[in-house]
Amino acid sequence: MSEHAVPAAGPRRVTTQTRRGAAVDELRRAIMAGELRAGDRVREVQVAQQLGVSRPTLREAVYQLIHEGLLEQQPYRGVVVTAIDEKFISDIASVRVALETLAAQELMDDPDGSRKTQLKVAWDEYRAAHGARDATRLHHAHIALHRTIWEASDNTMLKRIWPTVEAQINVAITIDESTRSDPDRALIVHERLVGAILTGDPETIGAEVERHTRASADELIELMAERKER
Repeated sequence: MSEHAVPAAGPRRVTTQTRRGAAVDELRRAIMAGELRAGDRVREVQVAQQLGVSRPTLREAVYQLIHEGLLEQQPYRGVVVTAIDEKFISDIASVRVALETLAAQELMDDPDGSRKTQLKVAWDEYRAAHGARDATRLHHAHIALHRTIWEASDNTMLKRIWPTVEAQINVAITIDESTRSDPDRALIVHERLVGAILTGDPETIGAEVERHTRASADELIELMAERKER
């Protein structure tokens, strides 16, 4: 490469000890940065060389991202980057508002305080991740906070449904985080949501879930449209 050459866009070589996790993080970053675009094929040999990992390690990373919903297996084409559009974001928000409102309101019914304790632990980790300014840690804490709301509801069906919808919620959250790049705003929004649940007023909970999910999704769709225009 010449002195003034620009390196090709795409996933970059990984060097951390946990190579599978590093490969997942780097592929996720490349997708969110638009370096791997919707419909692009993930060519095993080429991407493994770019990342500096073995093909089995890459396959493990790809399987993880298929589970998260960022990649998908297509007949005759192989693994491609999932296409995410405004309808996907809106549909996920509609499902989340309905089910997360139910989860939050059932979590409020807490005879021995154990459910709210679970929520407080997840909230403390979210705040610690925010304070550390570690984007990857914050992302995982973000997902864990919402998972805790569902699981701490102790609603059998919600607990069974979560593993099914987690991948799609993960995609929506990942896109929101990468599009906004505003962890301080996210902290405030989640503080209001957690505060409403701990306070225990059903109407306030419903309003905050709506604000947190539906209003945020509408804002995100506008931001995505502006980015496309630019």
